Amino acid sequence: MTAAIPAIKLVLYGSHLWYHGCMSRLVNQTVQKIVDTVSQWDGVDTITLMEGEADIYNPYFFLSVDVYFRGLLPETETRRDLFSYGSVFESSAVNRKDRFLVGEFPVRIEYKDIDRLDAMIHGDLGVATNMADSGTYAFYRLQNCSVIASKSEWLTRVREEIQNLREDFWAVLRVSVQSRMEHFVSDLGAAVMQGDDLFFLVSAAGFARSLCSLLFAINHEFEPSARYLAEHTQKLPILPGTFRGWFESFLRRDSSIAREKKFEIAELLARSVIGL
Repeated sequence: MTAAIPAIKLVLYGSHLWYHGCMSRLVNQTVQKIVDTVSQWDGVDTITLMEGEADIYNPYFFLSVDVYFRGLLPETETRRDLFSYGSVFESSAVNRKDRFLVGEFPVRIEYKDIDRLDAMIHGDLGVATNMADSGTYAFYRLQNCSVIASKSEWLTRVREEIQNLREDFWAVLRVSVQSRMEHFVSDLGAAVMQGDDLFFLVSAAGFARSLCSLLFAINHEFEPSARYLAEHTQKLPILPGTFRGWFESFLRRDSSIAREKKFEIAELLARSVIGL
C-alpha cells in the first residue's frame, strides 16, 4: 500500500503563500506533509483542499482535504501510523474520514471513491431523489476545491460534467426537496399545537435547511456546507422579493417572535419559494 503513484503531478505552489497570500508558512507545510503522505498510496488519483475552510482568520478554520481514490485504502491503524506527525487521531469507518491535529491546525480528510462518484454522476435520476436528504454538497466540493495533487485529468472531466447536468436532474431534485420542505412545515404546525419545544427546534432546523436546498435547486446551483448556507442562499440570483426579511425573522433566536408567528412565517416562506 506504500508504492508511489507513477507520474503524479504536484500542483502546490512550492514555498509561496498560495492561499491569496493569507495562509501561513506552517499551514503550507502542513498541507505539503499531507500530500507527501497520501500521494504515495496505491489508487490515490487526486487530492484537493477546500480553500474557503482553510482561512486561518475564519472561526470555522480547519484544513479540509478530499482524497479521491480507486480500490482500497490503507487500514485505519496503518493510516494512524502514516500520519505520525499528527495527534488526537480519530477515524470514522462509516464516513471514511480521518481527523487529527498537526500542531495547532485541525485537519479533516475525507476519502471518496471515484467509481462511486462516477456512478452517481452517470446514473439514473434516482441520484437526484437521494440528494433531497444529503443535498448537493458533494458536487459543490468537486466544483470549488483547489487541486493540490493529481495523477490524471479525472477531476477536470467531472467538473465539466456536473456543470452540464440535464434539466430533468434539477427538476427531479426540486420536486424531492420541495416535498421534504412541506413535510417540515407540517411538523412545525404539529409542534406548535402540541407545545413540543424539542420537536419544534428539530422541525425548524429541517425546514430551514430544506428551504435553502430548494432555492439552490431552483437556481441550478450546488449547496455549500451548512456553515455558509445562510450567507450563500441570500446571494442567489432567483429569490422571492420578501425572502430576506422573512428568512431573517424566522432565524431570530430571541423570544420576541412567538412560535405560532414563526410557523406563519415558515408557511409564507414556503409558499413564496414554491411559486418561483
